[in-house]
Amino acid sequence: MSVVRTALRAMSVLVLAACPMLDVSGAAAAEQKRGHTYYVDCAAGHDGRSGASPAAAWRSLKKVNTVTFRPGDKLLFRKGATCAGQLVPRGSGTATSPISVSSYGSGARPKLVASDARATVYLHNVQGWEIRNLDISDPGTNVTDPRAGIYVELTDFGVGSHYVFDNNYIHDVAGCDCTNPGQPGGGIVLNATGTKKVTSFSGVTATDNVLRKVSGIGIGTSSLWARRSIYPDGPGTAYGPHTGVVIQGNRLSRLGGDGINITNGQHALIQDNTVEGFGLQATIDHAGIWAWNSDYTTIQNNTIGGGDAGKFGAFAFDVDGASVGTLYQYNFSHDNSGLMLICSVEGLPSDRPTIRYNISQNDRDVSGGVIILACTKQSNISIYGNTVYAPKASTMWWNVSPDTPLVSNNIFVGKEGGSAFKDTISSFRGNLYQNIAQVPADAKAVVGDPAFVRPGSGTGVHNADGYRLKAGSPALGAGVVLPEDAPHDFYGNPTPAASPNMGAYQGAGER
Repeated sequence: MSVVRTALRAMSVLVLAACPMLDVSGAAAAEQKRGHTYYVDCAAGHDGRSGASPAAAWRSLKKVNTVTFRPGDKLLFRKGATCAGQLVPRGSGTATSPISVSSYGSGARPKLVASDARATVYLHNVQGWEIRNLDISDPGTNVTDPRAGIYVELTDFGVGSHYVFDNNYIHDVAGCDCTNPGQPGGGIVLNATGTKKVTSFSGVTATDNVLRKVSGIGIGTSSLWARRSIYPDGPGTAYGPHTGVVIQGNRLSRLGGDGINITNGQHALIQDNTVEGFGLQATIDHAGIWAWNSDYTTIQNNTIGGGDAGKFGAFAFDVDGASVGTLYQYNFSHDNSGLMLICSVEGLPSDRPTIRYNISQNDRDVSGGVIILACTKQSNISIYGNTVYAPKASTMWWNVSPDTPLVSNNIFVGKEGGSAFKDTISSFRGNLYQNIAQVPADAKAVVGDPAFVRPGSGTGVHNADGYRLKAGSPALGAGVVLPEDAPHDFYGNPTPAASPNMGAYQGAGER
């Protein structure tokens, strides 16, 4: 019996030792995946509490900044409350188990208000963060230093992954018109810095945010790791490309500088955004949407308007230096001081930019022309299928560069009495010209009224039917076949294999 009792006792010890270990391990794994939820009530919370429930909510950002968050954690701010100061959180999540910041309760978005700080939300050397449903501002009187609503900075970090910014209201951000890669300012800005380890971002999504009264850029990426063969004097010692960047469905207005800019991007997608009013505190030229030192940036279905930089240019779009394959298509531009600037900096060549099936309404020529090709050579430029209605422009087109783009199947409508067309080297073939003082050499030119349905009536990319062509338009079927065309026009009509129309509309004609 003693032998059996001893054996049973040993087995019970083994079972008691093994089972709790399995339970604890399983619970820990589940807890790690699920994470903790922390609550912040800046009106009625208390920093001495646990933060684990609405009744035990913390009160201040200062308390939040002492916590190291882990994958799967959630940080929730009470709606209707205002938190003063900076959110500078610690810890990283992952793409599959991110750290989420959002709101709870009822009422207006929770407000995070800094006072002339570098940033209201500052993520430094962390990854795997998602920020949603917040009201973020950083008011102040400083106009000489960079400020930001959300500023993500990676310093000698390597590749930082998974950053999501969705449905936030970012407004009244003070600061300078700063675009340099060392210290950019703006609404949502991601910047790779350092000198020791090549650093970049992977998986950046900015969707459905509203940005208003931001002194710098609206949304953008930047980098001090920009040096490569086509940018030999760029900052850093190597190139750290930002990948998986999607900027979609955002509404930006009253911006001091650029609207949206991608620097060091690879295959970035910028679509379905609205930028109304940019360059309003300009110290240099600005653009509504543009890319720098980036490859294969797609910019489509955006509405850009109200660009006004005073004595500087405020173009809707810009094809700039050290970029390959920038694609502008299906955008609507209106009332900017220029539609398109194609201008590469000396020694920073760009290649294969394409501008197709866009509509320009009332863009004017404050900077010298609605479309300007300037600076140094860019190769393989294609400009086709666009509709440019510019009844206020003294100069429609101005090429002061050595560039020789393909310019086909466009419609150019200038002001009464004739808008200037200053170009003797580009390859014009198959365009329609109305109110142009001197039509360029174009063997397939059509001169006359394109017969738009309602010119001047467009309000955005989803309300531009006025630039469809009436039945009987001289632009119908008068274009030239291109070696490579878009799959469809501005309105979704398929592009024909033969006898395309001139302009952004490829339908049969409206009756």
